[in-house]
Amino acid sequence: NLSISVCHFNHCLRGAESDKDEKFVEDLCNKKKIPFYVKKFDISKASAYLKKGVEETSRLFRRKFLKKIQEETKSKKILLAHHSNDQVETFFMRLLRGSSLKGLQSMKIDEGLYLRPLLHVSKSEITEFLVSENIQWVEDETNTWDRYTRNDIRKNLIPILEKFNPNLNSTISNTIKLIGKQNSYIESHIETIEPSLIKEVSEHEFVILIDSLLALSEFEAEEVLFKFLSKKIGPRGFIGYKNINSIIKLINSSSASGELFLTGNIKVEKGYNFLFIKTKISADTNFNLNISSEGKWENEDLEIKVQKDNFENRNEYIFFDLSKMKFPINVRNFQDGDRMKLKGMKSSKKLQDIFIDNKIPRFIRARLPIFESEGGIFHIHGINVNSPLRLKKHQENSIGISVKSENLDKLIRNINC
Repeated sequence: NLSISVCHFNHCLRGAESDKDEKFVEDLCNKKKIPFYVKKFDISKASAYLKKGVEETSRLFRRKFLKKIQEETKSKKILLAHHSNDQVETFFMRLLRGSSLKGLQSMKIDEGLYLRPLLHVSKSEITEFLVSENIQWVEDETNTWDRYTRNDIRKNLIPILEKFNPNLNSTISNTIKLIGKQNSYIESHIETIEPSLIKEVSEHEFVILIDSLLALSEFEAEEVLFKFLSKKIGPRGFIGYKNINSIIKLINSSSASGELFLTGNIKVEKGYNFLFIKTKISADTNFNLNISSEGKWENEDLEIKVQKDNFENRNEYIFFDLSKMKFPINVRNFQDGDRMKLKGMKSSKKLQDIFIDNKIPRFIRARLPIFESEGGIFHIHGINVNSPLRLKKHQENSIGISVKSENLDKLIRNINC
């Protein structure tokens, strides 16, 4: 009970001959009473405009057309006509280009929306069937043009290899199946590693403990990063092993800090023993709260409670000596040149040095709320610094400060500030 529609994409590469092919498919569909959809598009012009190869450009616009018809017809699958000879050609194209095991697996029969039901059938088997059923067909003349890599491999490389192995198609097909099984095992193994290694801070922010990543084999570490980033960047983007190697190089660098952009939207930062990955670049949250009295104060993701008594949960609060400070309390981001006086020290110390002493990564420093009273910093949220105003517990003349920020709290927990 399948409902099938046929789509034909006219690349306009051969003028009248391309139009004849289109007419042949249309007439066949009319004869068989199959719904027919066609798209006529000048691929040569598009290729020149996009500065991409004809093959790559063709695939891009074919997929757009097929997806559009699939949505209009509410079809569950898009069936592609690739056969085993196409698969072997793809294998050699990728092998010569220098591909990973994932690439050498070439095309899959079932790839989500796309299905290739003929992938295990050879071209000769298809033509034999057509002849036996007295079904006419046409062949695309461009399949004989040597200027396309695939055609060159089909016409010139494969015949040479078949002299050494007449069953080349079958041999390579079996090799691809074996690679597919290996890839499935690797993917299952990586899926068991990823959740414990990559900690989510927010929808677009993630933290990795570098020591845990380096405890894996080099292959496992690369695969975990590749799988994670490929999933986050989605089908419209591209992450290659060159990008993964750049991350590994950053991790292994002697510098405590560093950063790199994989794409315009993916940033990777190293901070001591942590890797911070942002899959959507956005400005850091700036806050500047002027707390003039007890109560609850909010700024975007930040919630601050200031109370002298009547605490719902005293464990949420840090207590300070109110006799040595007064309202208003200003809460802001870290700024270059900030200094803080620590208990037992005569002079103040740069916050920059405090961060370094406590191995606080650069990627979190500007996000930690800084508390100051009468122009002097007395507290940095998220860091256990020896403030002269801080008390061990609630006292008669003390004030409690509670800070909550869902994303920031997750980040602090994951880097163990």
